[in-house]
Amino acid sequence: MRHAVPLALPLALALFLLGASALPIAPSFAQQTADTPAQHAKQAPPLATLPEIKLIDQSAPDAPLPGITRISRETMQRQQAMDMADVFASEPGISVGGGASNAQRIYLRGFDGANLNISVDGARQGRSLHQHRGDLGGIDPDLLKQVDIQPGPSADAGAGALGGSIRFETVDAQDLLAPGKRAGASVRAAYASADAARRGAVSVYGMLGDALDNKLGLLAHVSAVNRENYRIGGGGDVPNSAGHERDYLFKLSLLDLAEHSLRLGAARNRNAGLYLFSRVGSDNGYAPANAMPSYQRSERHTYTLEHRYQPAGNALLDWKFNLYQNENELEDVSQARSARTTERGGSVRNTANLALAGTQHRLTAGADFMDEEGITNGVLGAAILGPGRKATQARNLGLFVQERMRWQAVQLSLGLRHDRYHTAFGPRTFKGGKTSPNAGAELELGGGVGAFASYGEAVRASGIIPIGFLTSLDKKSNFNNGKPFKPETSATREAGLKYEGANTLLDSDSLSVRLSYFDTRIANLIEWAGQGVVYPAHIRNMPEALRSKGWEWKARWQRGGYGTSVGVVLADTTLGGKPLSPARRVGTALGDRLTWDSQWQVLPGLTAGYTLNAVRRLDDVPKAALQRAGYVLHDVQLQWQPDALRALSLALAVRNLGDKHYTSHSSLDGGVGNILPEPGRDVRVSASYRF
Repeated sequence: MRHAVPLALPLALALFLLGASALPIAPSFAQQTADTPAQHAKQAPPLATLPEIKLIDQSAPDAPLPGITRISRETMQRQQAMDMADVFASEPGISVGGGASNAQRIYLRGFDGANLNISVDGARQGRSLHQHRGDLGGIDPDLLKQVDIQPGPSADAGAGALGGSIRFETVDAQDLLAPGKRAGASVRAAYASADAARRGAVSVYGMLGDALDNKLGLLAHVSAVNRENYRIGGGGDVPNSAGHERDYLFKLSLLDLAEHSLRLGAARNRNAGLYLFSRVGSDNGYAPANAMPSYQRSERHTYTLEHRYQPAGNALLDWKFNLYQNENELEDVSQARSARTTERGGSVRNTANLALAGTQHRLTAGADFMDEEGITNGVLGAAILGPGRKATQARNLGLFVQERMRWQAVQLSLGLRHDRYHTAFGPRTFKGGKTSPNAGAELELGGGVGAFASYGEAVRASGIIPIGFLTSLDKKSNFNNGKPFKPETSATREAGLKYEGANTLLDSDSLSVRLSYFDTRIANLIEWAGQGVVYPAHIRNMPEALRSKGWEWKARWQRGGYGTSVGVVLADTTLGGKPLSPARRVGTALGDRLTWDSQWQVLPGLTAGYTLNAVRRLDDVPKAALQRAGYVLHDVQLQWQPDALRALSLALAVRNLGDKHYTSHSSLDGGVGNILPEPGRDVRVSASYRF
């Protein structure tokens, strides 16, 4: 579908009301503020806010830059997030479909997560293991401090960010300690009704080392979730969706000692259950009647090291160095087959802040690298090459420089990134190099109004083929019909207007608005041609270009104890110029989406929230695909810290309040004529106590 310029909120609201449902639409917003230790001293969680859209603030280098959306810890706690769908529930530009936790896929502006740079504490997550499994790996939302979403590329965003990047950052001990305390612990119990999930978590944290000026923090965390088959809207359970999950985090954080900071982390996530391993089962809970589940176990082990040096009085030196090892494994225990990836990588960068001839500059230069090895054991899918260990490898070295300059009312951004890549496709290798530029400008027009525009490119050469398929290549395989492979490339254009002001509608209020048009094209995706694992295999550069274009509008208004925001994304996702049905590891049409979120501090210690998600129907996908009905979802939240016992926190959240029966636009048709519905009404209660 093609869109006209969205001129006002009433037009956007009317569009969704007509296309999604006859149900009334009420407020929604995505809370996005940074989490600091001082916030724990407040009697109630801080109000929801969008990230500030402003020119570079050199006094706060860790604040999100323009164009980056930040989801805060407070937002995830208010939503009582238990999986990735919950984490992004208030972000209209992201869809997480699939229903069951083992079938979830993440899409950013219509691009599958396989085309994003997704990292946890700087550790880039590996490629798909079988179908999409292993793309993201499990993450306990309780461990997250913030999530940054960057739809467009930049030179310093990391390798392979064709459709953008998503960066997860876990908490430090210092984030959890109450003011004035050197040690603490917390216990949490939670229950969710849709899948009868029982959750328990324990965290222990404190400051160690008198010789280190009490700057060394230690955090140990363990959590467990047991789930049953989940209930869909209107009744009925989804088979093969039950399972259990375990999360562990051990983290040392030495912060601000002689202007140095050092973080060491070790994390483990494990998910296990009786799931379907077939092409249908790994993407969709439905399957033929004779399909048999098998006991499967997926694990992620992540080890990270980060060093930062920011000497006071030296604006030319802000050094950051990190190393990581990330291991993802999927094992079909019943059939003695497995796939895993081990990725090692890191980056080094320095940011110099300087003033020159009336201009302010923020110059970042550095390098990053990754080396990923994929290994399969046994026979995966329909592979006929026989059992045994098979391996494949991909490497990338990137050099980058990114300049951000401010001169009076003008901000300019210029960057270059050069990637050297080397990928093994069975007996063939694909190697080379490519330079990717980016440029952007922002102009303050006066009265709080500004205009911005940007262009950026990205490159990758590892493809979207799962490890389980990739290791099946041999000398007889068809490699791009005999033509040389081309690197996968993307180009993103974005432009728009923004406004920031105080006392705009009422005294003592604040208002922020951002409207942008975006257009991203991804070309030459390296894909597996055909259905499933076939022999001889055929891999190629996808002949059609993948494209996502449309409008994004976000607004934030806050006054006193009340904050509200609204986000609208009107996006067309096409492949070869035709509307795109959900395509594995490629992308999907998401439907026009509206999110409205409000939070109100009713009393000291008592906060209420309401979130609405409205998604317009899909009626222009290819006729062979099932049409997707629109839907409107209402969520409510309540958090309470009793005056008499501030260490205790009680929370209630109801997701899908109307028990709507619906399917996500990003869920796949498993090839049997059905799409897996999402959970129905989900009543969540939790209690936590801090010692």
